[in-house]
Amino acid sequence: MTFSRIQKTRRPRHGFTLLEVLLVLAILIAIAAMVVPNIVGAADEANKDTTRLNISAFEQAAQMYKIKNKVWPEGGTEDVVMLLMMTEDDRGNPCAPFLEKIPVDAWGEPLQYEYPADNTGNTNKPLIFSFGPDRDEGGNDNISNIDDLIEQNL
Repeated sequence: MTFSRIQKTRRPRHGFTLLEVLLVLAILIAIAAMVVPNIVGAADEANKDTTRLNISAFEQAAQMYKIKNKVWPEGGTEDVVMLLMMTEDDRGNPCAPFLEKIPVDAWGEPLQYEYPADNTGNTNKPLIFSFGPDRDEGGNDNISNIDDLIEQNL
């Protein structure tokens, strides 16, 4: 009897077992479950901060107009933006515009401007605001320069 023909030959193992693949997948899902909520929250807060900066820049442009003309620019958003983007003064002389482009929030929507601001009780400066991430006028996520002033005084 020869045992050479009956001997089992072991081949080297190639690839991963199903159990190993599932274990690695479970670990990746657990890590993603911890990381993703932090990333989403940070992006939302970054968009709000960007909008606050754009509101501040719009307010500074309006304030520069006030310094030059002794009054805040009055009216609604479209009128004031056009006024601040003008490249000629009242006499037709060229001048630098107070705004280079239409100010927008982090979600690509134009910022809103009101002066005098009707419902804020603040007559010292204009109300500049964004409708926020939901882009809804009545939403509770609106961002404005008046809100920031109230938060700073608290």
